Formats: sequence, structure tokens, C-alpha cells
Amino acid sequence: MDDPLQPYRQPLVTATGIVLGFVLNFANSWVRSDTSLGDVGAYGVGSLVLAGMICLIVVLARILRVGVDSDRVTGYYRRTVNVFLIGVTLAVAGAAIDMYSNFQSS
Repeated sequence: MDDPLQPYRQPLVTATGIVLGFVLNFANSWVRSDTSLGDVGAYGVGSLVLAGMICLIVVLARILRVGVDSDRVTGYYRRTVNVFLIGVTLAVAGAAIDMYSNFQSS
């Protein structure tokens, strides 16, 4: 069986795994620390990081899917990369907001 996603699979799985690992590490340390954001800000950061993690897990599920039609591969891969970029952007935005608030409170 010819898998049209095979050339794209390994790089995207590797990148997603690395980014997801960093996001999970950030979330682990962030949850255990005090934040100067207040409740609303903390929920905002938590929501951004959680949404980013969900997007990255969806990317893993999509790129590891077997059986994508040959005529749909380009669009399928493009959509998967877009979800990857959205996930990374959301997670980085949450981390950046937390870093900014930590710098402001110091």
C-alpha cells in the first residue's frame, strides 16, 4: 500500500512531539507556581495552553492517520500544518502572557 503522507509524517510527528513536550513541561511548572495574573488572567493563560495542547494532539492524530486518499493529501496536509501552527501560537501566547506578567510583577 502506497502511503502518500509518508514523506511528511516523520518531520511533523517529531516537531509536534518536541513542542508538545515543551508545552507540557511549561504547564507542569506553571500549575505549581503562584501567578500574579489573578483568577481571570490565570484562566486565560490556562485556556490558551490547554487549547494549544489539544491542537497539537489533534495534529498527531491527523498525521498518524493511515488511509488518506491520494487526491486529498495536499489539502489534508495543509490543514494539519495549519492546526499545528494554531496550536503552537496558542501555547506560546499563553506562555508569553505569563512571562510578561512575571516580568511586570518583579
